[in-house]
Amino acid sequence: MLLRVVGAVLVCSSSALLGMYLARLDQYRAIDLNEWKKALLILRSQIDFAAVPLPEAMNITSERVGEPVSSTLKLFAQCLHSKDSADISSIWTNTVKGELKNSYLKQEDFDWLSNFGKTLGFLDRTMQLNSIDLTVSYIDGKTEALAIQSEKHKKMYGSLGILGGLLTVVILL
Repeated sequence: MLLRVVGAVLVCSSSALLGMYLARLDQYRAIDLNEWKKALLILRSQIDFAAVPLPEAMNITSERVGEPVSSTLKLFAQCLHSKDSADISSIWTNTVKGELKNSYLKQEDFDWLSNFGKTLGFLDRTMQLNSIDLTVSYIDGKTEALAIQSEKHKKMYGSLGILGGLLTVVILL
């Protein structure tokens, strides 16, 4: 009997924790998006005011932001320094795609970052700054939507986790 009670408590607590984790996924994604926004704004200032070359600007930016954005920008700067490929856009896309698994970003976020990468080193300064501003405005809109969505998901997943655990216990007992 004691084993059943312990098992029931473990099932209920693990499903409640899973519900809480799923409820926080939107918040984790918003945190990653805000790090990208911070990186883009730093990159914008490096391009606009300091007129630093792209590899150096990426290194400077990577030192001022948190993970996983920092490692992505460092890797991109290293690939630019190695000059294995002349196509900056493909280097950017491959780097961001490789580092995407280390973050909570979704495919639509990757698509926006990939589109931003197509303009790196290709356009003049003004167009580059406009591209950064467009990507930042996407991030702003997405984080606002995620804040609203997060409140709904927090309640829903929290309740579903607890109720799912209780249902599992009732079925097993």
